[in-house]
Amino acid sequence: MKDKTDDPAPPGQPAERNYSGDWRPIPDHILAVIVAIVAAVLVLGYLFLNKMADISTEEDCALARRSNCAPIELNR
Repeated sequence: MKDKTDDPAPPGQPAERNYSGDWRPIPDHILAVIVAIVAAVLVLGYLFLNKMADISTEEDCALARRSNCAPIELNR
């Protein structure tokens, strides 16, 4: 029985590619850069979301015409 990869592709069809080797579609150093960028975006997004929540809380307090809307700092 003949292996399927030995046959040429039918006319008009692209040849099948075999990715079963050491060759990777994305090199390791590029993949590391992509993972680092995604991690940085997630951390910055989390910090930005927390800052927006704090601003929203202060704005809600000010719109309710309260006199002291500053966050309370606890000294330990």
